[in-house]
Amino acid sequence: MKSSEKFFFKGKKDFYKTETTGDRVHEVTNPYNYETFRGKEWQRGFNKSYFESLKRYEKRNAAKHGR
Repeated sequence: MKSSEKFFFKGKKDFYKTETTGDRVHEVTNPYNYETFRGKEWQRGFNKSYFESLKRYEKRNAAKHGR
């Protein structure tokens, strides 16, 4: 695995994680500075998982409502 893939896959995995702060639950944020290579690769992986999840949701919702 290339070093760039490491941060990409970490971003993909982190999309499905949540953190608890007090009584609030929220998504994990980018642990790296966005201007760095690591931050950009993590964000790319996170965004990839987001759009894959959105596509599955829309497909499921369309089938459910007969669209």
